[in-house]
Amino acid sequence: MRHRKKGRKLNRTASHRMALRRNLSGALLRRERIVTTPAKAKEVRPFVERLITLARRALPFKDTGRPEDRAKYLHYYRLALQRLQDKEMVQKLFGEGRWREEEESLAKRYADRNGGYTRIVRLGGSRLGVPVGTTVSAIPELTYTVGGVERVLRLTGNRLGDNAPQALFELVEKEKPGGPEEEVAPTVAVSEEPEGAAEEEASGQEQEAAEEPAESE
Repeated sequence: MRHRKKGRKLNRTASHRMALRRNLSGALLRRERIVTTPAKAKEVRPFVERLITLARRALPFKDTGRPEDRAKYLHYYRLALQRLQDKEMVQKLFGEGRWREEEESLAKRYADRNGGYTRIVRLGGSRLGVPVGTTVSAIPELTYTVGGVERVLRLTGNRLGDNAPQALFELVEKEKPGGPEEEVAPTVAVSEEPEGAAEEEASGQEQEAAEEPAESE
């Protein structure tokens, strides 16, 4: 019985599972989109989202100038560094290092979002990657639209096995100011009439108007 034992074993030891979580989490935070198995994505998802939550909690205590706030900020920063063990990606989470001025940190991106920072999209079919009998130049591409953004993913090779289930594991985009309630003006398609068509239609209407009184007499 698995009483008080949560999570998936993934056919690995405890230390191997922890290393897998850290490696996949670092790759996701660095590239913001990876391809893995659904089981691994579901196992890593809570780990990544808790790291982003730590960065969000530390955001109000950043750059306040008060010593007690600085101590709280360092506490959250060291917790994330202890769990992830990737200094560069922790800096991206908290907006430190080269992410302090050049780019927006993940904590600021999800400051107004309460959870749900990642997304898992299953990839259907089998034998993804370069099909048998084709050249490398004919690598298939997966085009999909998520959150109003069109994305293209090149399926180069398949390290997960021929028929292994695959999933797209990615960070959610930043919400737009309008959100889902933003009204979109409908587009009206107007067909272009050939030259002279309007003149022929007008002359036909004049002839009909001239014939109507004659019929009434």
